[in-house]
Amino acid sequence: MSEQKAFHLSVDEQNIAWLGIDVPGEKMNTLQAAFAEEMAQLFEELEQKKSELKGLIVHSLKPDNFIAGADVRMLDACTSAEEAQSLAAKGQEMFQQLSDLPFPVVSAIHGPCLGGGLELALACDYRVCSDAGITKLGLPEVQLGLLPGSGGTQRLPRLIGLLPSLDLILTGKQLRAKKAKKLGVVDASVPKTILLDVAKQFLDKGKKRKAKKLSKKEVLMSGTGLGRKVIFDQAAKKTNEKTRGNYPAADAILDVIRYGLEKGMKKGLENEAKRFGELVMTSESKALRSIFFATTEMKKEFGSDAEPNTVNNAVVLGGGLMGRVLLMSPLAKRKCQYESKMSLMMASLMR
Repeated sequence: MSEQKAFHLSVDEQNIAWLGIDVPGEKMNTLQAAFAEEMAQLFEELEQKKSELKGLIVHSLKPDNFIAGADVRMLDACTSAEEAQSLAAKGQEMFQQLSDLPFPVVSAIHGPCLGGGLELALACDYRVCSDAGITKLGLPEVQLGLLPGSGGTQRLPRLIGLLPSLDLILTGKQLRAKKAKKLGVVDASVPKTILLDVAKQFLDKGKKRKAKKLSKKEVLMSGTGLGRKVIFDQAAKKTNEKTRGNYPAADAILDVIRYGLEKGMKKGLENEAKRFGELVMTSESKALRSIFFATTEMKKEFGSDAEPNTVNNAVVLGGGLMGRVLLMSPLAKRKCQYESKMSLMMASLMR
């Protein structure tokens, strides 16, 4: 019996390579350390065919998701910061190989594209997403007490600018297609029916793409050393006011992004992997990951097929956010409050 694979490479009659992702036995595509060897073989195959290929399109073979992120279970298996750092470094290496391919690479995104999934897409030359309601893009690692560890802290600021990147990475918010296009995270948002056709059109643009033209305000504020210092100083001050030292990931994110912009991409990636490894071993991240696993299991146990109980009495504790916060554990409550405050902080910085 042949071994099931997560990545499927094919070449069509137009010499366009198609890399389909379909993690066997899983409803959602997630990135796993075990895929490293499989990807290495794919890169060897692409290298052998590079002279004849027009380009590569990365897409999902799942009907309703691109890549939902990295498999968080890998992190719980780590026994040291060095081990977790090595995982991040392997992800960085894989995505850098994708970025270094000598022909254009386009990611065609439909459904959730989160965490490592978005980091993979950021390593491509172009990103095209469907305008479907289920398509969402983001780097939610901070919600697990972590930072993006496979290049996200380095590639996103260089793509869309410092201020919007800080907003996305510090809060972990998810973007719908229209907003992602407006910010420049994706190059096009189109109906799912023509997603792959539009992705093919982007191959004609070639390997080299122009960087996003930043606004005058963005150039003034983050395009100079002095401007960046002001942004990071203010962000660090307000972050400390809001987190009160309970979220080491927020401080690490600011440090890693600033370091990369000052020292360059290579050193930035090295620092990103190092800080990622350190955060994996913190008690805060372990607690937040525990909440994540518990929530995931609860969704499985009480899914849409569950039979509802008869409700005879109800008590309203509060509406919307307040009602939800009152029912949360202390750690989850701090997490929710932090996300809301960070969004407000970044909004005030961008005014």
